[in-house]
Amino acid sequence: MNSIIRLSSEGLSTGALEPCAVVPPEAVLSGKPEESGAMHYETKDGKFLVGTWECTPYAETLSYPETSEFCIVLSGRVALTGQDGRTEVFGPGDSYIVPKGFEGRFEVLETLRKVYVLLNG
Repeated sequence: MNSIIRLSSEGLSTGALEPCAVVPPEAVLSGKPEESGAMHYETKDGKFLVGTWECTPYAETLSYPETSEFCIVLSGRVALTGQDGRTEVFGPGDSYIVPKGFEGRFEVLETLRKVYVLLNG
């Protein structure tokens, strides 16, 4: 696709979010994530992706050995805690970067909707 892709303020492009399951069950620490999402753009090699993801409260162990992620929180709240014990909480309008090599805790505090950009490799 070589056309501009418009995202609404709800993080939608061509349709509604659809049920998905990207959280690895073995990584879940508490809660039961109910997820939905939409993929807006992906390169042929799968190394660059842009999408929207929404999920109910839960906590997981997050490990990004080969991926970097940039996110814009549209609604809800999320807390990320690194191995150093420092916790950052993000809400609507906040942005954050999870760098390649990050390991820690990812906890959805209030049903979260975010636009994400992933760079793999």
